[in-house]
Amino acid sequence: MVRNRNRTVAKLRSSTRRPKESQATSRLAAMSARIDERRSGSLARKPVFDKSLNVVAYEIVLGSGSIDEISIEESADGNRRLMVNGVVDLDIESLSADKPVHLPVSSALLQAGLPAELVPDRAELVLGSDVEPTPGVTAAVEDLRRNGYRIILDDLAANPQLTGLVRLADAARVDVGQTQDAPSKQMALLKAADVTMIAERVETYDELRQATKEGFTYFQGSFLGRPDGFKKSRGPASQLASLELITLLQDPEAEISDIANVVRRDVNLSYKILKVVNSAQYSLPRPLGSIEEAVMLVGTKQIVSWVGMMTLAAVADKPPELTRTAMVRARACEFLGARLGRQDTQRFYLVGLFSVIEALLDVPAEQALGSLPLSPDIVDAITSGGGIMGEVLGGVVAHENGDWTLAHIIGLQDEVISEAFLEAVTQTDAMWAKIEAR
Repeated sequence: MVRNRNRTVAKLRSSTRRPKESQATSRLAAMSARIDERRSGSLARKPVFDKSLNVVAYEIVLGSGSIDEISIEESADGNRRLMVNGVVDLDIESLSADKPVHLPVSSALLQAGLPAELVPDRAELVLGSDVEPTPGVTAAVEDLRRNGYRIILDDLAANPQLTGLVRLADAARVDVGQTQDAPSKQMALLKAADVTMIAERVETYDELRQATKEGFTYFQGSFLGRPDGFKKSRGPASQLASLELITLLQDPEAEISDIANVVRRDVNLSYKILKVVNSAQYSLPRPLGSIEEAVMLVGTKQIVSWVGMMTLAAVADKPPELTRTAMVRARACEFLGARLGRQDTQRFYLVGLFSVIEALLDVPAEQALGSLPLSPDIVDAITSGGGIMGEVLGGVVAHENGDWTLAHIIGLQDEVISEAFLEAVTQTDAMWAKIEAR
């Protein structure tokens, strides 16, 4: 009797254990599904440079990898939107900065066809691991190429199945960060087929120079954010003075007259500010006659952003994209600081803005930042990723690089980071266009 009872208890225990294990597995699966769903809505862009370090295109990087489906949705204002994989609003006009975008596509999308809104002179198609060169896919690629689309093959070493499509390719990426002899084999194949080569994972200026010697036409990678060799000095005094000006302008208690006096000291800066404000966008009844009027009309926040971009661009002889990167990071960090409930969002702005200082001045960040009136926690956030400001900067930079495993910030949903990044991109691009047009 006792024996039977023990057997019954054992069976009950066993039956209760299994559901617990199943529930735990189910919870993990559900959590994983939620992470994948959030990640699938993430979008970043990476610049593609020519030999002069001008941006010639932007690669669109999706959390979901490739584009399997594009649908058209009509918004409330009557505009037609491109929805990618059902979750991402692919606003090419806002993302492209008037340059082509490189879109990762799958076999399914190639065979389904592209919508008319995706015009060939704006969209270039990247074929990667999600493309199998079946007869149907090959025929679709041939048709797309005849219709004017440029075809780009992703790294052939990682995607050897694409080798059969080399004859249809306009360009191909080569991962120059590989240590094996795969890059040289790919290069020989691509040169024989007269396919333009794009060097990716170029991480230093030395690697950039080497890739140029090897015959690459375009370049991608993190080299832009790295110094081109460290200098012994802390940088010219004029450069540091300009950066100090940006720091002082972030004072939330600054008066309009204070800002106007700072701008007025730089004739070129004053001229550009007045030209921008006097543009048709503001429909002024008469031209403005003073910086004070410009500040009052546009607002101190906008003027400070313009000053920051113009001053940063003039600090060093660096590619303009470095300034754009700094402004995007600054705006994204500021936005996320506000979403975290912080009142000192201008400090988050400075962290993002000066995160490129090492590449800007070619001196160690600690040295350059030590010459500026910055608080220790701002310096620590930039140099060591310390504190909440450092965590926000890390999440923004990871998102910028399409590193979805690190693009997280405690207390914020991943989609909030993506929203901040895209808003920063569109605002910076719009501001940049106004300044360049003047």
